Amino acid sequence: MTDPLSKLPLFATDDEIAIAIVGKARASNWRRGALVLLEARGFPKVDALHGGRPVPLVRKWYNKYMALDTRYVLQTLEPAKENPEAWSRSKRQTRNERKPQLGLSTRCLSALRHMVTHPDIRTSAEIPGARDFTLEQLASAGAVKEGKPDSQGDRTWTVTDLGREEITRINDWHHGKAPPRK
Repeated sequence: MTDPLSKLPLFATDDEIAIAIVGKARASNWRRGALVLLEARGFPKVDALHGGRPVPLVRKWYNKYMALDTRYVLQTLEPAKENPEAWSRSKRQTRNERKPQLGLSTRCLSALRHMVTHPDIRTSAEIPGARDFTLEQLASAGAVKEGKPDSQGDRTWTVTDLGREEITRINDWHHGKAPPRK
């Protein structure tokens, strides 16, 4: 593709420059509106001796105006270092982070929620609707861990950080709350 300004004479009229820059259909509007604003920003003036604007200066002015000046481009083309952290996160990625991660059944979820809200509960007998099998499933998911048997010989369980984080994710997911910012 050739540069439309290169087809113009060395000194061109405002009509010729306007057509080369914005096309024939919008040329008159450009001359009436934009040209005045551009001149205030240093757009090359009409050379009275030659009866037109110097096209090489018009090209140079536009190169700087649109940040196409080769010195500018070369300075900004330093070898880039990848920074994945700077990439914007997609809505899907953000949503997936808020989504529950452990895939717990309703029974497991209910037991885990009960244990989180009642930290003094340690055995399956104290959790409504739960048995050791339920807590074993939670342990295999990493939400709870088994402790030493209590004085009656019952197995004891404690909630892990992963289990607390899962309850927080579930609450946020189902109640529409945004997770707290760190």
